[in-house]
Amino acid sequence: MNENVQLEAVYPHPPERVWEALTDAEQLGSWLMPTDFKPLIGFRFRLDQPSGSPIEGKVIEVEEGKRLAYTWKEEGEESIVVWNLEATSEGTRLTLEHVPVEEPAVTCLALNMYFNWRYALRRSLPRALWRLALQAPLVVFA
Repeated sequence: MNENVQLEAVYPHPPERVWEALTDAEQLGSWLMPTDFKPLIGFRFRLDQPSGSPIEGKVIEVEEGKRLAYTWKEEGEESIVVWNLEATSEGTRLTLEHVPVEEPAVTCLALNMYFNWRYALRRSLPRALWRLALQAPLVVFA
């Protein structure tokens, strides 16, 4: 990956619900990949790809309901994933930035990651958010 991936989507759900879909291991596993993720700074987690090769990560920033960042190590390549949530009149604006830590010589990975993240933001995550919306009432922590 030698280029930044930057995407934005607006969901008709409150930031608390989008945050849950990004940080709850069961929810994250339902729309991205099975994981043992916890939104705790320093927590090391893994995402289990269908190919069997895990993605390893470490949480590096958590601002509950607003910002989440973690490292992403896949097949020796390191990058950082950053999520920003912003409440809007339509619901929540979610921005994703996936940036390389070091630029490798291979250039086709950025395009592949772009389309994988784009699919996740436009298809998988909205379905997970609607499933959450149909479950128990949303509990907002102040």
